[in-house]
Amino acid sequence: MRTRAVDDNVRSGGQHKASLFERIKRFEYSKLLFVAAALLVIYLVCIPIGFMVYESVTSYTGEFTLSNFARYLSRPTIINAVVNTLLVSVGIGSLGAVIGVTLAFGVSRTNMRFKLLVKNTIIAAIMTPPFLITMAYIILAGPNVGYINRLLRWLFALDTTYGPINIYSVWSLIVLGLPMGIATIFMMTFPALENMDPSLEEASRVTGASLWRTALGITIPLIKPAILSGIMLSFGQTVAMYGVPRMLNINVLTTAIRESITLMDFKMGAVLSVIVSFLSLVAVFLYRRIVASSRRYQTISAKGFRPSVMNLKGSRHFFTLLGAVYALFSFIIPYGTLVICSFMKSVGHGFVASNFTFRNYISLVGNAIAKNAFRNSVVLAFQTATIVVLIGLFTSYIIVRLKVRGKGALEYLANLPSGMSGTALAMGLIFMYLTYPLSNLRLYGTLALLLVAYVTRMLPGGVRYAQAALIQVHTELEEASRICGASWLYTLRKITVPLVKTGLVYAWILTFVMAFPELSSSVMLRNPNTDVVAPAILDLWDGAGGLPQAAAFGTIVFMIVIVLVMLAQKISGRSLLDRNS
Repeated sequence: MRTRAVDDNVRSGGQHKASLFERIKRFEYSKLLFVAAALLVIYLVCIPIGFMVYESVTSYTGEFTLSNFARYLSRPTIINAVVNTLLVSVGIGSLGAVIGVTLAFGVSRTNMRFKLLVKNTIIAAIMTPPFLITMAYIILAGPNVGYINRLLRWLFALDTTYGPINIYSVWSLIVLGLPMGIATIFMMTFPALENMDPSLEEASRVTGASLWRTALGITIPLIKPAILSGIMLSFGQTVAMYGVPRMLNINVLTTAIRESITLMDFKMGAVLSVIVSFLSLVAVFLYRRIVASSRRYQTISAKGFRPSVMNLKGSRHFFTLLGAVYALFSFIIPYGTLVICSFMKSVGHGFVASNFTFRNYISLVGNAIAKNAFRNSVVLAFQTATIVVLIGLFTSYIIVRLKVRGKGALEYLANLPSGMSGTALAMGLIFMYLTYPLSNLRLYGTLALLLVAYVTRMLPGGVRYAQAALIQVHTELEEASRICGASWLYTLRKITVPLVKTGLVYAWILTFVMAFPELSSSVMLRNPNTDVVAPAILDLWDGAGGLPQAAAFGTIVFMIVIVLVMLAQKISGRSLLDRNS
């Protein structure tokens, strides 16, 4: 009897162990993944915002108060910064919509010339840092020695050494911010036009409507969500813009945040960061609402079609001229100027043979500050791209593949940094990592804190690129793997990742490209040992190396960005403007 009891206990213990093993094997690690991804996104995005908001609504003794907003918003300089920010954002959004939608329509629906040039200019405007264009136009239109002003003074015999064009103005900021604004709205409307069934337009033309009446009555209303979302996205980007107003010395909210660090007035920085973040996040919220409601305007059906190209006669020259002017202003003239000036001994000595040299590039090779900044940027961009792609893969897998409650909130949180200014995010990180207990990590003033900022800023792009890759892969192979008994993790590793590998490489390269010349967070968080390329270029520009050496460094950054974008498109076999991108 005793032996039998022992055997029963052994069998029951074995069954217990077996059942425990089975429970572990059947455990859905995807739920654990959701929790881990949610906690990571909250840590990267929500906690810095929380510290920033807390600092703005508390006194120096820690008591709740709204007096900080009243005190700073009553200052004339802050009022001027708010007005300038709104004026520039609305101006770029409005003009960008008119020009961007017109260009998108011309490239996608007409027989205009220079289509490839316009597309490449759009990609360059999106991927290259805007402050490089500003550098070139300061060289061209600077009030003292700018080549255009010198030419105008000579042509009209003006007895002055200043002007007549003053590039250091709010209106110049709007003009120099337009290439990015136009490109953003073009990127939103061009795919919508390419994907739109042309049958409604053809029906309108058959009934006798003119091209312009068809465009205004049929085409534009159908792509209205894309236009509005592009305007909202452009508005948010302009509110968060730092490099261009900083170079033009225009008082906007982002430059005022940077000034608060110089003045060691952290309450001012917190208040301004909250205002900038609020404006940007409202734009992102409206953008997402517009995109979510766009199903009412869908015209794509199961029936195949090819977007119609209107064979215009004399009217095509209007679109061709607009495209040529945009390409000249946004790409050919500024970057041509930058490259030429990078070989000059002095910008003021003009285009004489004796003024050209390779010394600027040679001196960069021997410049310890430039080499350190370049090395730091490469390391940070490599680490950022790797981490962002990994987080983006797991987060997008949850959003696209899993049926879990809360994945919509996770997607929204992961996209929040797209509406945050880099200077505002940096302020939140400063408060976060200078406050106990995170102050014990001693991250402030290190490359690690820059890495946290970069990962947070690039996270929305990583999630979007990974989502696009996953959406294009059907779930049949993954389902077959699970039916055969493979675990969720094994299926992800052996089935899903190999299928989306090209998309992930594409995402990695583009994230590297965006992180490499990052400026707005870097200028707030760097120190002499953690300098990176964008602030280093501005330091050279401000006098450490002179305009030609800054132009040389900027040209190197521009060439690296262009080559990597071309590599990404080559590997993926598609352009950034393709319908499936």
